[in-house]
Amino acid sequence: MKLLLFTSKPIYPSVDGGCFASEKFISCLLNAKIDVQYVTLSTNKHPFDLSKFPESLVKKIKPIHYFINTDVRAISALRSLLNSNSYNTDRFYSSGIEASLIELIKKESFDGIVLDSLYTLPYLTAIRSVFKGKITVRTHNVEHKLWEHYTTEAKGLKKWYLNRLTSDLKRFELKKLSEVDAILSISNDDTAEFKKCGLKTNIVHIPVNIETVAKVSPISSNRMYHLGMMDWEPNRQAVNQLVDWMPELRKRIPTLELHIAGSKSKEFIQKDEENGISVHGFVDSVNDFARNHGLLVSPIRAASGIRIKFLEAMALGIPIVTTSLGALGIEHESCSCLCIAETKEEFFHHIEELTTNSSKREEIGRNALNYIDKNHNIDTISQRIVEIFKPNT
Repeated sequence: MKLLLFTSKPIYPSVDGGCFASEKFISCLLNAKIDVQYVTLSTNKHPFDLSKFPESLVKKIKPIHYFINTDVRAISALRSLLNSNSYNTDRFYSSGIEASLIELIKKESFDGIVLDSLYTLPYLTAIRSVFKGKITVRTHNVEHKLWEHYTTEAKGLKKWYLNRLTSDLKRFELKKLSEVDAILSISNDDTAEFKKCGLKTNIVHIPVNIETVAKVSPISSNRMYHLGMMDWEPNRQAVNQLVDWMPELRKRIPTLELHIAGSKSKEFIQKDEENGISVHGFVDSVNDFARNHGLLVSPIRAASGIRIKFLEAMALGIPIVTTSLGALGIEHESCSCLCIAETKEEFFHHIEELTTNSSKREEIGRNALNYIDKNHNIDTISQRIVEIFKPNT
């Protein structure tokens, strides 16, 4: 079986959860003995750099990339607005790239095509015109739900414009998702949301495969961390909340430290030794950073899809404290694999308990490992993908 996987940004370097999820999807395809042709868009924000790819992977997927300038331009934005098009997705379309993509599809004999993320869907109509096999889309979230949250934070003309962007995006998202043969949803919560929106397309839950450690590692009793890109507004809001809480938390737990990491974190926040706040910037190894900083705390207030950083922490047996929105996609209710908090006092309670009670930390860590083993196993996920692309399925 040979599949074309088309992503909206390169999987390496793995600068965010979307890159990680796409790379893990490829690992499932290869684990299933599927021949993969990998094609990606690249942008100024997410440039293509072959040297960042493992050599062994390059030999298997033979990456092809097409550069597109997605920088925001006033004239293009106005044109999309007047035409009621989605400017969010229009920025990822190029007629030249479309022609190159169609030429590749005509040249090769693909058994199926996977469009990775909403931002590859501007090419769907052209692909459908030349390819009669199964076309699916791998969704990372319900995109318009995230934008609905952004509008609640805005005021005046900005609020009107964001509402319009969100409306146009939602219309595009639901229309295009209704035109593919299947949606490969990253979480059951997203599956439910798509169905709530009225989509009749076949939806298959394809989790992100995650490898777990053999056992729970010793977790620091006085360090908590937040890890995420600081150009994503929900991460910025969560970090600001943690920084605001630290003086009061330090009164309760004098040795408590907050460690903030992720792309652009040093530009966004300053270290504060008096209140135990350290800022690390981009870290090369997420796992090493997480192991050294113990407890993941994220008071996130907007989410869709699934937080990849949470799955990575759970695979290490690291306890997490987050909101119910932050835990979307993780079926935690019956297994106590993380802690849910909505109010400041609930966050403080869980932070105090987990920093003072080693037994509780280990219990949550073991439950997290068991959850990942059960729900994110590569062999199970790989077989599910194979079933999707079997003839007449």
